[in-house]
Amino acid sequence: MRPLLTTILLAALSVSAAPGLESRVSELKLSNGMVFLLVERHEAPVFTGFVRLRVGGIDEEQGFTGLAHLFEHMAFKGTPRLGTKNWPEEQALLLEIERVGDSLARLERAGTAASDQGVALKTELKALSARHKALTDENALAQLYQVNGGVGLNATTDKDLTSYFVSLPKNRLELWATVEAQRLAAPVLRDFYTERDVVQEERLRSIETNPGGVLFEELNQLAFGSNPYRWSTVGYQKDLAAMTLGKALDFHRRFYAPANAVGCLVGDFDTAQLEPLLERTFGAVPARPRPAEPVFTDPPLRAQRRAHVTFDASPRLAIAVRRPPPPSKDDFVFDVLEVLLSEGRTGRLQQRLVFKERLAQGVGVFSAPGVRAENLFIVSVVPMSGVKSEDVERAVWEELEKLKTTPPTAEELEKVRNRLTADFARSIDSNAGLASALSRYQTLFDDWRYAVRLPDEIAAITPADVQRVASQYFDQKKSVVVTLGREGGAR
Repeated sequence: MRPLLTTILLAALSVSAAPGLESRVSELKLSNGMVFLLVERHEAPVFTGFVRLRVGGIDEEQGFTGLAHLFEHMAFKGTPRLGTKNWPEEQALLLEIERVGDSLARLERAGTAASDQGVALKTELKALSARHKALTDENALAQLYQVNGGVGLNATTDKDLTSYFVSLPKNRLELWATVEAQRLAAPVLRDFYTERDVVQEERLRSIETNPGGVLFEELNQLAFGSNPYRWSTVGYQKDLAAMTLGKALDFHRRFYAPANAVGCLVGDFDTAQLEPLLERTFGAVPARPRPAEPVFTDPPLRAQRRAHVTFDASPRLAIAVRRPPPPSKDDFVFDVLEVLLSEGRTGRLQQRLVFKERLAQGVGVFSAPGVRAENLFIVSVVPMSGVKSEDVERAVWEELEKLKTTPPTAEELEKVRNRLTADFARSIDSNAGLASALSRYQTLFDDWRYAVRLPDEIAAITPADVQRVASQYFDQKKSVVVTLGREGGAR
C-alpha cells in the first residue's frame, strides 16, 4: 500500500507541477524571433530573469575549443553605454588591441610567439591594455545591479547552452530589460586577452591539476570521435592561448541572434504591461537567422575502448555507455536508472560497493556531457584504499547485468519515482528554479511543456521499461572504461 504522505505529495505535485503550471505560462514571440516565457507569481515583489542561448561547446570548431565559455566571461564586461568613461576613444583603442592581439595569436598557432616579433607584440599589447584600463569601469554591470537590489547575478556555459540570470525587485524590470537587451545586441569585449588568461588558469585548476577533470576529459575523448562532446567546455590550453578577439566577435554575430535566444521572467509583474517593454528593448535587437545545428557523424562503438591515465592521485575509474538524447522516451528511464543505482543508502551500486562489500569510498551515476547529441551514461567510482579497480569494475558490471534479468520491484521503483518527482517539484518552487527549467526546455527542445510532462512521464515508467533499457544499452563489449592512478600503483 502506498504511504499516505506519498499519496498526498504526488497529488499536490500533479496539481502544481503539471496542469496548474501549464495554464500560468504565457508565451510571447517578439518581432525579431526571440521567444519569451512569462509566469506571474505575486507572493513577493521580486522577479528572476533568464536569458538562454542555444550555444555551447557543441557549436565550437576544432582549433577554437572553449570559445563559448570564454565569450560568456566577456559578456560581463559591459556595453558601449555601460562600463566606459569615453566610448569613442575606447572604441578606437579596442581596434588597436584587436589588431595586435590577433597578430600575436597567429604566432601562437604557428608556435613562434617566443620570437623577436612575438616579444615585441606582447610588449605593445601590454601597453595598449594599460591605456585601455584607464578608460573603463570593469565592475559597472555588477555594481549597477547590486545598487538596484539585484542578487544571484551569474552565468553558466555547458556543452549545449549559455545562460545569463539575475533576480531583482519588481520595480527594476525596465532596468533589467534594457541592460540585458544591450548585452545581447552589443557586448563590448573589454579585457579580452586578460580574461583569456583567466580561463587558461581555470583549465589548470579544473582539469590539468584535477584528477576528476583529467579522468572525464579522457573518457569523453575516448568515447567520441567527431562529436564535439569529446572536448571539455573550458577548451584545450593550446586553443585558448591562440584565441583571437576577432574570432570571438564572429562567434557573437553568428550565435547571439534573437532567434537563437529564449528569455524567461518569473515573478511579480503584469504580463499585459510587460509585453510592450520587451518589444521595445529585446525586440529592437536586429534579427538574424538562427544558426544551423552542428553536423558530425560518430559511428557506433563496435568494441570496448579502454585507457589508463597516470596521475598523482588516489585511484578512480569511470565506466560509460553511449545513450540517446531527448526526445527519446528512454531519456526518462535513464533518469530513473541514475537514482536506482546511486541515490542514498538504497541505491544498488551504493549499497553493494560502499556499504556491503566496502569496495568503494563513493559512487556517482549520471549522464553527460549534454543532451543535444548522443551522450554518455556514466558510473564513476573511487575505490577504497588497496582495492583493485578491476574488482570494482567487475562488481559494477554484475549489478548492471542484474537489471537485465531482475528488474526493480514495484516498491523499489515507486521510491525512485517519488524521489525524482519530489526533487523536480522542489527545483521549480522558487522563481529562479522555475525560470531555469522553463527556459532550459524551451531552448533545448523548443518546448517548455517538457517541464509539465516530466512528472507524468516519470510516473509511467515500469519495471519492464528499466529492464528493456538495461538490456539495450548496458553492453560491456561496447563500453568505455578509463582508470586513473599513480605510476606503478594498483589499477
